[in-house]
Amino acid sequence: MSDAVVARRDGRRRRRGTALLVVTVVALTVAVACVGFALVVRTDTADLQARAEPVNRHVRELTVAERGAERRLRVLRRRGRTADFTLAALLAAYQGQVDASNHAVDVANQAVDRYNSGQADVVAAFQGAGDAAVANVEQTTAAEHTAVSAAQAAIRELVASGG
Repeated sequence: MSDAVVARRDGRRRRRGTALLVVTVVALTVAVACVGFALVVRTDTADLQARAEPVNRHVRELTVAERGAERRLRVLRRRGRTADFTLAALLAAYQGQVDASNHAVDVANQAVDRYNSGQADVVAAFQGAGDAAVANVEQTTAAEHTAVSAAQAAIRELVASGG
């Protein structure tokens, strides 16, 4: 083989070797840079996680508190509806007692008017109506007392729920 051919082959081999060396150095440089970058990112990430942990803990505490508040609100609403119902029943019982009392007074007034006008025999006719009116007053008064007790219990529960 001639010296020129051998020299060309050697030149090609040297250029390939040089190219391989350059590529290797570049690859190592990139690898070292990536490792350095990864270390910086890991340090930053650990720092961010450490700073975020108190916030995460606070969010968890708020979530637990919110669930408790939602539960208490449901109880409060339910007891509020119960108190509303019992107060409406109490007002109805008051009205029933007032109506029964007014009716008893009317029956008594009619009996007195007839008695005063000399119609003594008519008084006996009002006896049954008077007894029924008084019995009605007694029943409505008992219902009123029951409604008062129910309303007091509902209000006590409502107040206890609000605290």
